[in-house]
Amino acid sequence: IMKKSLLGIIMIAALAGLTSCGPKTTKEAATYMLRPHEELPAEVAEDKSFTKIFLAGTIDMGNSIDWQTMLYEEFRTMEGRYILFNPRQENWDASRPGEMDYQVNWELEHLEESDMIIMYILGSSKSPISLLEMGLHARSGKMYVICEEDFYRFDNVRITCSFYDIPFFTSLDDFKRDVLNTNSLSLLPQK
Repeated sequence: IMKKSLLGIIMIAALAGLTSCGPKTTKEAATYMLRPHEELPAEVAEDKSFTKIFLAGTIDMGNSIDWQTMLYEEFRTMEGRYILFNPRQENWDASRPGEMDYQVNWELEHLEESDMIIMYILGSSKSPISLLEMGLHARSGKMYVICEEDFYRFDNVRITCSFYDIPFFTSLDDFKRDVLNTNSLSLLPQK
């Protein structure tokens, strides 16, 4: 766990543009969440000081717990500037013409654009899209994976994360404690 915490701190420091010399400029803390079919305010979309985080993982067609909003609330209490890309739509309607193409392309584009990917796989789900996304980004160096131990492919996820040195957690609480609530995040200068 200590190794994971240190790795998390190092990764976040790198994403935040930590420098050892020169003047440090800080901007006011802010967190935004962007979902499909939404737009950020223009000044936020153009501001390069935000760390962009994709919230990948279990949605189960909107039937799983809304862990994305729980993380958004957590980020809102932290120092720093974050844009959370949340693929969960409030009013998902797969019958809308072109909606599936739009959703999949939105997710792929925002996964690529993100500085960090937090993936949370619930034990009660199958999460095939999450497994696909994990495979696509396992080598990216920007993933954190949370996978509950009762997930039917838990060992596959655990072994893959170990092989690619992806920080791995078995609960959202462990991730929040070891990465988000280390107090190190709030002390790091942001982009």
